[in-house]
Amino acid sequence: MRSVGRWAHVGVVMLLSLLAAKDVAAWGDTGHEIICEIAFQKLTPQARARVIQLLRQDPDVMRFSTACTWPDHPRTRAREPCVNLPRAAASIGDDPCPLDDICVVTAIDQDVAVLSHVDTPEMDRLPALKYLGHWVGDVHQPLHVSFQDDRGGNAIDEQGPCADNLGYTQHSCRNYR
Repeated sequence: MRSVGRWAHVGVVMLLSLLAAKDVAAWGDTGHEIICEIAFQKLTPQARARVIQLLRQDPDVMRFSTACTWPDHPRTRAREPCVNLPRAAASIGDDPCPLDDICVVTAIDQDVAVLSHVDTPEMDRLPALKYLGHWVGDVHQPLHVSFQDDRGGNAIDEQGPCADNLGYTQHSCRNYR
């Protein structure tokens, strides 16, 4: 009888925890900003100074963390944010983009190459930096490494005040509390 009481107590604690989680939202801009701020803080002082120098080219961007949301406003390069797998896949194999010619993994490689090449014009470096930060955030989203037919969560309908699918949370959700 004693173990039943313990399980009932665990169940009540879990239920209360779920009820307390009222501000749960999709990845959105906040997720990208967090990932990019962490990345920025991990840079060497020289790399951080170079990122700041690149960001000064864009008067609308004050911090690297906000630059990482740029590819979603409006959404650009739409084919790259996901790694699509066949439904029968048990794991990710050697091919980073098994169903596509490009994906988030190759996009990361492409933008690292643009930033790394000494002959890249300055005007090409800033978009590559913004995309790179964004892709690193995208690759950490569970539905961005998924099945082709769910389109990164965009084909999975969701009911609620903030979104119409699991892949994209509308900006009005920030004001919903």
